[in-house]
Amino acid sequence: MRKHIDIQFEDNLSVPKYRQIIDAIQQKIKAGDLKKGDKIPSLNMFCKEYGLSQDTVLMAYNELKAKGIITSQVGKGYFIQNENTDFKHKILLVFDRLTAYKEELYESFKDALQKDGSEQIFFHHNNLKMFQTIIDGSIGDYSEYVIMPIDHPDAMTTISKLPANKVFILDQGRKQFKDLYPYVCQDFERDIYRILKQNSELVSKYNRMVLVIRHQKSHFKDIVTGFRDYCKQHPIPSEIVADLKSFEIKHGDAFVVVDDRDLEFLVRYSIEHQLQLGADLGIVSYNETPLKGIVASGITTISTDFGKMGKSMAEMVLNHQKFKLDNPFLMNKRNSF
Repeated sequence: MRKHIDIQFEDNLSVPKYRQIIDAIQQKIKAGDLKKGDKIPSLNMFCKEYGLSQDTVLMAYNELKAKGIITSQVGKGYFIQNENTDFKHKILLVFDRLTAYKEELYESFKDALQKDGSEQIFFHHNNLKMFQTIIDGSIGDYSEYVIMPIDHPDAMTTISKLPANKVFILDQGRKQFKDLYPYVCQDFERDIYRILKQNSELVSKYNRMVLVIRHQKSHFKDIVTGFRDYCKQHPIPSEIVADLKSFEIKHGDAFVVVDDRDLEFLVRYSIEHQLQLGADLGIVSYNETPLKGIVASGITTISTDFGKMGKSMAEMVLNHQKFKLDNPFLMNKRNSF
């Protein structure tokens, strides 16, 4: 059943009419007259009853949608979605996929929002059509859009459909979007170079550095560039391989692995060939997880601080800031390197 909304518009007020609509609906929610699931008047009904332009009512409804207070269903109309009218932000999070470290990022972001905002998360799984569907279906429904972009030429066109002042780039896409949107990202090229340089004494224990990277798309290309630059400038023999199973592993090799499947292969290899990690064979794994502190007496990791990334992004959104931040990148030294 549709709920009637009685509004006494004040023409002599400096408050615009679309804002009076927003205030009236929020007041009725607080008073208990409107509850979650209640249907409210359509745009046409509102315009007809109060003699308003459709643009005025649409502006009010769009802001209420962006705050998460109302929602719309095609062919059915508008409904109350949330009885908490104190949220200042309704944020769309678009992640590539959920991993242990991305979950840390998400939880940190959510904790930093506290009572000032709500978030809704979607995953595009590096699928362009899915990415486009998520973005196209979210236009006008959120106060801010925090996006891990997909590595595709059409990604920029898709994101440009959103209000530019409400878009934030997260984790990836620093090079592609740095001139367009604020971000909290990794600098993949500089980070691998800097972390190896800071730990040159450890690197020098080994005869050869090997970067294991299954493909060179997106930010993986930057990792390759930074790795190559370091090995050329210091110098140390190096290899970049996509498939460990067809690669000849030698005593004194040190491996930087991006994919955990390659980490598993090397740990098994060291056990089967009785090689001591950190002496006969070195392993550095991308992205910290609790399990890596235990496996094989401890795997050395290089990782951005995902907790810091989530907190920094949430603070930027809440404080209406437009920074461009490179997130900290650290090495956790353990027995494997």
